[in-house]
Amino acid sequence: MTINYQVVMDTLTSQLGSQAVSNDPVRRFAWSTDASYFRIVPEIVVHADTPEQVKITLNIANAHNVPVTFRAAGTSLSGQAIGEGILLILGHDGFRNIDISEDKTSITLGAAVIGSDANMALKPFNKKIGPDPATLASAQIAGMVANNASGMCCGTAQNSYQTIKSAKLMFADGTELDTGCPDSKAAFSQSHSMLLAALTDLAQLTKNNPTLSARIRKKFSIKNTTGYSINALVDFSDPFDLINHLIVGSEGTLAFVNEVTYHTVEEAQFKASAMAVFFNMEDAARAVPPIKGDSVAAAELLDWASIKSVTGKTGMPKWLSDLPEGSAILLIECRANDPQTLVKYTEDVIQKIAHIDTERPTEFSNDPVVFGQYWAMRSGLFPIIGGARPKGTSVIIEDVAFELQHLASAASDLTALFHKHGYPEGVIYGHALAGNFHFIITPTFASQDDINRFQGFMKDVADMVINKYDGSMKAEHGTGRAVAPFVEMEWGTDAYTLMKQIKQIFDPSKLLNPGVILNDDSLVHVKNIKPCPIVDDFVDKCIECGFCEKTCPTSALNFSPRQRIAVLREIERLEQSGDKKAAAEMRASAKYDVVDTCAACQLCTIACPVDNSMGQLVRKLRTPYITTTEQKVLDFQAKHFGAVNQVISTGFDILGIVHKITGDSITNSLMKAGRLISKEVPYWNPDFPKGGKVTKPSAHKPGQKTVLYFPACGGRTFGPTPKDPDNRTLPEVVITLLERAGYNVIIPENTRHLCCGQMWESKGDFKNADAKRDELIDALSKQSDNGKVPIIVDALSCTYRTLTGNPKVKITDLVEFMHDEMLPKMTITKKSNVTLHQGCSARKMKLEPKQQAIADACANHVVLPADITCCGYAGEKGLYKPEINASALRNIKKLIPAETKEGYYANRMCEVGLTQHSGISYRHLAYLLEECTR
Repeated sequence: MTINYQVVMDTLTSQLGSQAVSNDPVRRFAWSTDASYFRIVPEIVVHADTPEQVKITLNIANAHNVPVTFRAAGTSLSGQAIGEGILLILGHDGFRNIDISEDKTSITLGAAVIGSDANMALKPFNKKIGPDPATLASAQIAGMVANNASGMCCGTAQNSYQTIKSAKLMFADGTELDTGCPDSKAAFSQSHSMLLAALTDLAQLTKNNPTLSARIRKKFSIKNTTGYSINALVDFSDPFDLINHLIVGSEGTLAFVNEVTYHTVEEAQFKASAMAVFFNMEDAARAVPPIKGDSVAAAELLDWASIKSVTGKTGMPKWLSDLPEGSAILLIECRANDPQTLVKYTEDVIQKIAHIDTERPTEFSNDPVVFGQYWAMRSGLFPIIGGARPKGTSVIIEDVAFELQHLASAASDLTALFHKHGYPEGVIYGHALAGNFHFIITPTFASQDDINRFQGFMKDVADMVINKYDGSMKAEHGTGRAVAPFVEMEWGTDAYTLMKQIKQIFDPSKLLNPGVILNDDSLVHVKNIKPCPIVDDFVDKCIECGFCEKTCPTSALNFSPRQRIAVLREIERLEQSGDKKAAAEMRASAKYDVVDTCAACQLCTIACPVDNSMGQLVRKLRTPYITTTEQKVLDFQAKHFGAVNQVISTGFDILGIVHKITGDSITNSLMKAGRLISKEVPYWNPDFPKGGKVTKPSAHKPGQKTVLYFPACGGRTFGPTPKDPDNRTLPEVVITLLERAGYNVIIPENTRHLCCGQMWESKGDFKNADAKRDELIDALSKQSDNGKVPIIVDALSCTYRTLTGNPKVKITDLVEFMHDEMLPKMTITKKSNVTLHQGCSARKMKLEPKQQAIADACANHVVLPADITCCGYAGEKGLYKPEINASALRNIKKLIPAETKEGYYANRMCEVGLTQHSGISYRHLAYLLEECTR
């Protein structure tokens, strides 16, 4: 049956609205990848924020026989979060409920809740959720359940299968079921009695087959996510228990997961870690079985290749370079709820491995700084290898599992396969207690020979894992497409038949994520492989993991850095293939999503495990779009910036007067008319500030220290907004505050003319940007007597960019100066409630703790609105692309308690946007400290 996707698109749009549905070629391509090595372009992308939207999508899919793939955060590594037909992505606002039971023994989580956010909610009660995958700070609950994700500590005892209590589900036909609600189960028993009967019969059939039952129990005694969780068929008899546990690890092929209730687990309060260094992998592996038990919470095994890859890297132990070739490390952690038990555990471990020679003494440390370095070594493996790989190569992480007695020989066999197939860079590490190895290779997929080589490698891996050791081809990353061809090989015909029956019972039309877990194509794991063409040094290391998406201010508007990079890679692939026309068309179509709307805040760089900088690349990509006329304007602005700055300030004063006389409607119309003449005319905002001014300091007092204070562009250009309770400009307040703290204040000569260059850099004009920055540094150096007078800058982004010029004098941001020099010496009268913004510049400069300390010193209660990272104003971009700011701050108003009437940050343009969308005044922290020290 041929599917008319235009009809499907029209139907979806009519019922869901154009904002939730897209078949735009660029946006479809952008969502064609997850963290795996596959790429499949969907026909339609739907963003769903409510169960009703999911139901509508499924109803339309059923009517037109369209396959549907569910996607959460897209951090999966096996290709299970991409697919043809409709790609239904959890939206950016819905499915985010967090409800903790009164006794704290369970937590109910919406599908889109990020794992670390769930743990943050449970932290005050010394509880957490069981699963602890490495992607916990990015992965969403629905995906963690769908993959039965585990991690370093949870093993097989605290994964989703073991800790799930109930779930709200939606089946392929749109029927909803809450397995924790008696009424819902009763209704489902009436409407789907045949489904329940079929599951019950299948479970009984399995139990009646002792050989098959024994095999299932044996296979799940170690980590295993190959195929469905058919251990449910031997563990449970109640049909709703069966549904609960079959959904775990089903990768979106059986039902949509709307909500999950987990049993919580204890979070130990005391921890200690040790690095046991062995002379070889065999000895390290021999140490694992004796220590398995209550004493050890986690044990991570690192082979010699892993050790070599991190040796000499920043933050790694220096003694690694002294280890003999072939060494192996077992990183061991003990946890307890009291110090005495912790000591008992550590002594127990040391005693149990005392019979095995080690390269250096095994000593436990309970110092977070020390054991933090140990675990940084483990967590740093993937980003270090990913970042160091040759350009144009991919990164593939596979995970397999073996019974503990086979660990050493399996590691040796796997290393041999690396060399046999031309992957000498391969490294092995993993969760030793669970017999779980991860291995990383960095193959090239530039030719069919490359793909054939990878195919041969995976065939040999499967033969070794399955036929030699009866292990798991997938331990915790899910089957996906990566090992779908090996499911029957691993499980045998009887078990595979069970899995096909499960799929038939839940999804008889086979519309949900087809081709994942069960696939008759023996080569599906080497098809639809995404290429990795060289684009630019700023992003070529990207592994498309999706860690950037949580922090990106434009994720909900259109793209995150991952999607932008995916599109840029495709444009480059088209160029390299010789299809210049297609490349040009895609580049033009993608300009708004990729170039124009990136805030270039660089929060993605902070989140990125391989230090990509999409923000810097986007600025670079803007350079070719600067026309000759625009360049002349930019040159003029740079040369005459003092006058330009003054004109802008005066212009905003005039604009305020016009608005006061004519009102919103006429002012907005005038601004629209102005934009037809020049794109330098901003969109109207009723909260636009008045013009700013630079105030002269008071006469110097003898015997006082002197500081050189530079009022950055934002604060001297833009004064108070209509919502601000204080009519003074930032420079006025800062001077008052500094003088109150006992400082004489100097303002740089020709202040209006000086600038860090940010406004030019954001447009891609690096020549003027760097010239202005260097000019500022020279002026500050001279007027501070080469740094003898402390230099203070009052805008975080300005300070940050100025520091990129590597000035020879010390330049301090006002936030840091207030915290370090002023706060200790001032008497403070606290306010009741304030809200604080921890923006991108604060994060890049690592000044969040000092911002927080100032706010805490000045207020009894400080609100940090959840998930508000970058405000999206992006310097002056908020004036011309207000949709970025609106999207980034779309939820801020509901996150601020009604009793909180004032907010603070340390960047004027950000504060203007925050004021507009929060409905309360946002100003520099200097205003707060000044008011509280009067």
